[in-house]
Amino acid sequence: MAISLSECEQVVEELHTALSGGWIQKIHQPQPLALTLDVYRGGSTHRLLMSVEPRFARLHLTSRKYENPASPPSFCLFLRAHLQGGRIHSVAQAAGDRIVYITIAAHGKQYTLVIALIGQQSNVFLLDERSVILRSLRPSRQHSGVVYLPPKNNREIHPTESWGSEPLLETGSHSATQPFSTASPSASPLGSAHRFPLSAYLERVYDEKEQEAVRNHHRNQRLVQLRKTLKRIRKRMAALEQDLAAVARYREYGRYGELLKGSLHSISPGDKTVTVIDYYDPQLPELTLSLDPAKDPSGNLDEYFRKYQKYVSAERHLRPRLEATKQEASRLEREIFALERGEPSEAIPGILETLGHRPSPHARLDQEPGSSKARGYREFRSQDGLPILVGKTASDNDALTFKIAAPDDLWLHARGVPGSHVVIRLPKSHAVPSTTLHDAATLALWYSDLRKSGRGEVLYTKRKFVKKAKGHKPGVVHVSREQTLWITLDAARLERLKPRRATEERRNSS
Repeated sequence: MAISLSECEQVVEELHTALSGGWIQKIHQPQPLALTLDVYRGGSTHRLLMSVEPRFARLHLTSRKYENPASPPSFCLFLRAHLQGGRIHSVAQAAGDRIVYITIAAHGKQYTLVIALIGQQSNVFLLDERSVILRSLRPSRQHSGVVYLPPKNNREIHPTESWGSEPLLETGSHSATQPFSTASPSASPLGSAHRFPLSAYLERVYDEKEQEAVRNHHRNQRLVQLRKTLKRIRKRMAALEQDLAAVARYREYGRYGELLKGSLHSISPGDKTVTVIDYYDPQLPELTLSLDPAKDPSGNLDEYFRKYQKYVSAERHLRPRLEATKQEASRLEREIFALERGEPSEAIPGILETLGHRPSPHARLDQEPGSSKARGYREFRSQDGLPILVGKTASDNDALTFKIAAPDDLWLHARGVPGSHVVIRLPKSHAVPSTTLHDAATLALWYSDLRKSGRGEVLYTKRKFVKKAKGHKPGVVHVSREQTLWITLDAARLERLKPRRATEERRNSS
């Protein structure tokens, strides 16, 4: 929640003592709804934080060093043009509300910085000497060019009433546009907050609140991702179970075929059934087997064995996939249950220690920490410890193959079907181990249109023998000097090859 009225009253007194008479040396906007002023006074530089993010709106001194964007936002540039080098005259509060006025003399003019800490309407305004709004940090009903009017019950203090009769412009040897001292802020450590207990208290409390908000945001985003994935996996489970159920009736067809083999002489053209003795049963019962009257005896025999092989193939390939899918669904259900109960999860990114490097609670979470874009590939580790990269989209395949992979890296792709480009990162003059080759080929098959069949041919070659096909869509390439490998999907190998981020790998090894 935002700063309370009593906290606001106390911190304004603290700020008035710390900042009045000080010179504004630097202005930054580290976050969309947060500003900082570095103010030099009394041999020290104090950093003032103004945040109008509705849930965490507050105003206090801070000892934090914030990370600022490479290009300052327009409002920050506007404040720099008008206030940087100016002198703070006073810090005052509207009676009975959380509206703070900082009066400043700069460039021979008088300005008022209004910080309204009032929930969803929290905002920062810059006013001229006539209280006309020059600009606001957030869109407001009070537009630029009109006289600023505080909320109806907060007009006891007009922005300019607290300036008093003392002249705002320095008339001595130092102009109002230059700081009193030429020392840089680094010459005076920004450690002033500990001398101002309320600011230190507010900084600690809101740090904890923001960290908790970020954790909750990550947790909720993770829950959304997990629920979507679980829904998709349950659909896959249902499809696999349906496929297995469809061929389960052929379980005994191998036995029926063997029995039918001994009775082919008794089948006449056009017969729809044949009765045989079940020699596999000690009771030797009679069985009536269906026949296709359009087929001859050998054709019916082949049909029985074909259907039995269909059952055997399904058990060999679909059953392990179903078991692996069930295990994955169970793992997701456990993680969802833990997150819903508020238990920690390794999947939730940790909170960075410094406020300036902490992501906003509203930041997108589909990005890698420390990167401006999500990676266009999945990363795996082979059993030999070598990295295997798998492209996500056609454009990502292009980028992986022609921008990320080195010429001597090994490149793989499922033959003759759409699929992901796969790259094994190899040290120079390093031969690829057989286990790593099979791991990568398994991933190439898994991330291709051959996944459903569970087996197929994978080609591989050095990346330098892969050329982009000009005039074709992204991902289409010409390959030379390729070799091939026949791969059957192995559930145990796939389970071992679960994605692991490179950052996690480095963290585990450190």
